[in-house]
Amino acid sequence: MKYTQLELRLKTKDNIIGRIQNIWFIASGVLATLFNYYWHGPEVHAWDLRFHIIRNILRQYFAKSLPHTMSNDTSPTIDFEFIADYIAMNNLPNRPLQPSIGYNQEHNIEFNSKNCVEYNVPHYGLSSDKLNQMAELDKQLAQTGHPRSISCQVLVSTQSEFANCDPNCVLGMGPLDPDERIVLYFHGGAYCVGERSLTHMHVFAHISRTTGLRVFSPNYRLAPRHGFPSQLHDCFMAYKHVLSRGFKPQNIVLAGDSAGGALVVGMLLLLRDMKCTSPSAAVLVSPWVDATCSGDSWTRNQQYDYLPALPLTDPFHPTRMFYDAGRKFSPAMLKELQCPLVSPVFGTDLKGMPPMLVQMGRNELLHDDIEKFVAKVKHDNKNGCVRLETYEHMPHVFVLFDFADAAQKAFSSIGSFVREHN
Repeated sequence: MKYTQLELRLKTKDNIIGRIQNIWFIASGVLATLFNYYWHGPEVHAWDLRFHIIRNILRQYFAKSLPHTMSNDTSPTIDFEFIADYIAMNNLPNRPLQPSIGYNQEHNIEFNSKNCVEYNVPHYGLSSDKLNQMAELDKQLAQTGHPRSISCQVLVSTQSEFANCDPNCVLGMGPLDPDERIVLYFHGGAYCVGERSLTHMHVFAHISRTTGLRVFSPNYRLAPRHGFPSQLHDCFMAYKHVLSRGFKPQNIVLAGDSAGGALVVGMLLLLRDMKCTSPSAAVLVSPWVDATCSGDSWTRNQQYDYLPALPLTDPFHPTRMFYDAGRKFSPAMLKELQCPLVSPVFGTDLKGMPPMLVQMGRNELLHDDIEKFVAKVKHDNKNGCVRLETYEHMPHVFVLFDFADAAQKAFSSIGSFVREHN
């Protein structure tokens, strides 16, 4: 097939020219932010200059790194294997984790025969079929002696009870004692970015600090190379692996932000419907609970958030890339996106949820979708299991701005919530 030629703003080759191209892409955004900040003043008075710079770099990255002028009809003519390489080559910058903040170690999780799964959830229709196809493939690979694997980050904060521990002793995959509690965290990134969880290391360190727990984060497969439900299946298999290492469900807190928040809810629905013991609690930060992006806040908050509000007819819309890259958007796809495993907000039965903390920014595009989801969870669970915290002036996944007061308050609240549901 002859693929459509694309005009791309970031490097397509890792050479000097490509690096200069990326430096200019970022520098132009920084310079424009400095000019606007000092000439026109802050867009939001609660944001300092550093906040403005990072928010605008993120906005430029998500809005301009891919050409969002393509028509729906061009979808099948786009080389999404190349796009996957392009995204990986131009992943978001990572802040190195200093020893004064925390330690991490990356492990390999092998999907052997013992951990293979069958998803007995036919009521999810096509999503169930896709999950079982992936599970069967993993089973076949394991039986032929070539099991698939993913990696998993294990992190501890050096500003917690682990401060005086030998990192080699506390960074393993097994429990440090029979009743050890951990946070199993699914990182966000629209299912497309966040390779090896490196964008979230400081978030993990803060959560480890405030909860006093180790944080495990599986590095699930990324779109557009791997479409739905690859990410959900990988997270479910990682959960099973953690259990096989000796952790108890009641000692696990599931957490995630953005796409990772949706993965947490998808996991909880699968565990409930498969009659498995649920984790002790869940923490959702700006969860992407509606892949159709239908809430009014997608229009109302465009001025403030760093996420672009794109039409679903755009082949490079994150929903399109993670669900079925290269397929034209249609009414049939819209209906598929309303499956609760894809968009939990459309769930008609959200009963049986564990205690849940949901945090969001007042200024984020997902605001109304999250609010609607929380209202449904409250309606279906009469025991007051869900707590919603809204942080004024904050954009999507504001905990990434960990220097901000709101982010620190959110981390402290997560710590209190996790200890409360011990």
